[in-house]
Order: sequence, then C-alpha cells, then structure tokens
Amino acid sequence: MNKTDKIRHKIKIMPARKDQAGEIASLIMEAMDYDCCKNFAGPDHSLDDFHEMMTALVRMDDSQYSYRNTIVAVSEGQIAGSLTGYEGKNLRTLRRRFIDAARKYLGQDFSKMDDETGPGEYYLDSLCVKKEFRKRGIATKLLRAAINEHAVPTAENGGEPVGLLVDHTHPWAERLYKTIGFRFVNETSWGGHRMNHLQYPVRCGFYEDDPQYVRYHDEEWGTPVHDETDHFMYLLMESMSCGLSWKMVMDRRDVFRKCFAGFDAAKVAQFGDADVERIMATEGMIRSPRKIRAMINNAQAFMRIEHEFGSFDSYIWGFTGGHSLVYPSHQGLWTVRNSLSDKISKDLKHLGFKYVGSIIIYSHLQAIGIINDHRCQCFRYKQLLPNCTVVNEDVDDGKA
Repeated sequence: MNKTDKIRHKIKIMPARKDQAGEIASLIMEAMDYDCCKNFAGPDHSLDDFHEMMTALVRMDDSQYSYRNTIVAVSEGQIAGSLTGYEGKNLRTLRRRFIDAARKYLGQDFSKMDDETGPGEYYLDSLCVKKEFRKRGIATKLLRAAINEHAVPTAENGGEPVGLLVDHTHPWAERLYKTIGFRFVNETSWGGHRMNHLQYPVRCGFYEDDPQYVRYHDEEWGTPVHDETDHFMYLLMESMSCGLSWKMVMDRRDVFRKCFAGFDAAKVAQFGDADVERIMATEGMIRSPRKIRAMINNAQAFMRIEHEFGSFDSYIWGFTGGHSLVYPSHQGLWTVRNSLSDKISKDLKHLGFKYVGSIIIYSHLQAIGIINDHRCQCFRYKQLLPNCTVVNEDVDDGKA
C-alpha cells in the first residue's frame, strides 16, 4: 500500500464540531471563490473581516453555514475537507442569520439576494478539500456521505434529491458530480455567475456506488426495448450471468460484443467449433464452453422465433399485449420470479433456449422494460409509470 492509499484509507467522515468553525469558514470561503467573498465584503472590508463573519455563522446553531449542517473529512485529527448542506425549503429561514451578520460585520444589505435553492431538494452549499489532500477521493467521500444520508430511500423515509450549483467556469467539478450520478436540471445564475443546477435524484437503493451501475440504472434498466439486437444482447447477458454477479457480466459487455458479432443473432447462429475456440481464447471472456455453446444455440432459437413471429420483439411483448407492467405488491420486496416469468421461461425452454430459468427471465423482463420494478421513490419509476399497466398480483407470488 503506497502513501496515498494509506491516507485515503484513514480518511473518516464525521459531523463537524463548533470548535472547528475557523477552519470550516476558510474552506467555505475557498468554495465560494475569493472574488465572490470580496464582493460580499465590499470595498470597506477585507477578507479577514469576511472570515470573522463566516466563522461566527459556522458557530451558530441555526445559520445556513452552521457546523450542524456540516460534515468534515478528517485524517489523523486534521480536517482535510468539509461539506455544508441543508434542506432547500429552509433556505430563507437559515439565511436570516447571514443577512443579519452582513449588516453587523460588513454594513451590507443582502436581503434581496437570489435564492440558490428551494423546496424539494437537500442543497449542497459548499464543498472544499484542502489543496494538500486533493486527488485522493475525499470530495467523493463527502458527496457520497451526503447522498447516502439524504437521497437513498430507507424504510423510514423515501429520500429526496440532493442538489447543487456548479459554476460554468468549473467544468472539472461538473464532470466529478456527473461521474458520481448527478444529472443536469437547468441553467441558472447566482451572484452574477452562470451556473448549472445539478441533482442527484432518488434512485433504487440496491445498485452499487459504481458509475457504470448508475448509468445502467438511469438509462437502461426498465426502459422498454424493441430493437432486435438489443433483445439478443440482454438475453445473452442475462443467460451468461447464471451463477455469476451482474456486475461481472456488466464489466464484460464489450468483451461479449466482440465475441458475439456485435450481438447479431443471425451471425452468432452460424458459429461453429472454431468460433467457440476463438471466444474461449478472448481476454476477459467468461471461459465456459458450455455457456458459449448455449449462446450459439440460443441465437439459433432466436432466429426461429423471428421467422415464426416476425421478430423476437413481437414474441416477447406478446405475452403482455405490448404493455409494460408494474406490480404495486413488489414495492418493498425483492422479487425474483412470478407467474409471468414462469410462463415465458417454460415457453422459451420448449422453443429450445438454454439458461432461461424463471429467475433469469424475470431479470430479463425487468431489464427490457416489460416489468417496471424501480422503487416508487425512484425518479425512473415516475418517468416510466405513465406507460405502464398496473397489475394487482398476490403479494406472496414469487417473492424471495
């Protein structure tokens, strides 16, 4: 383990304390940008005066910059960074302390300043990591701590979006936020600066903190699929996942694409022994000759369905009359199969498919949008719901 890894490993995220107000105030000022701080201070006061005011605000229990609204990253007793946030609906109440302090310390009136947030989100006001601790993942740790606290649904609360503003002059910061899972909401301005308003939406809570998983969840999982190549891709990936983790399969999607002719079922259906050997020798491939041969077999069965039904799309969506389904009884439960997946699994086996058990097929139906199993708090559930048919299924059917 090198020095950087040791430091990263020792970082702890914890609530801020009142006696850390001076350091936190300095970090907030750096996050705000010193030009902005000078503008707040006015021509008759210095940055030291502004720091004195901000320190007082951090010490308070009920200001937007309060230590109570702040978490810090600590390494061996030293503050490495801080993140200050609060409920958007409370902004104007919390800001009264800033307005009062600006009059007292600076002789400035900011009572008519723009709102940077509002009801409906937990707002991240200020994030900063000390220079000597940067490029060690500390900003990400602070962001994830806030996200896990506020945006991830629990049994006790449904979560809420986590929002922030990022200056147009800080594209590197926006890239970091989007990599973590923040999404663009709209363009706005604050303090005379052009800003992008980003939010980390409430998502299903079962996926890993992995950018690839976030993209899959946001852009693919549960989105209705009608393209034949995509149908074969998802079916192949689900079948290959039998006995393996979905992450392992997701990590190898490009390897599968290379091995299986870009997921062109017609081409894969023509594969022979030489192709099996080629696929087995491909770096990163799951080296199971039995599964590889099964995928070739499934491509042949896929083509027979296309010939009989006109397309695999017509076949698979025919089980629901072309409708996406949502089961209210699935909320709060982890469903792995149901009567629909049992029926389709049985039919696919009859048609010659392999590795298409009911659990595999249920997962497939979720992936291609026939079943919308996003949690009801999730933003994707709400986006997909208008095109779904509600099915009242027995709560005990197919639950694990």
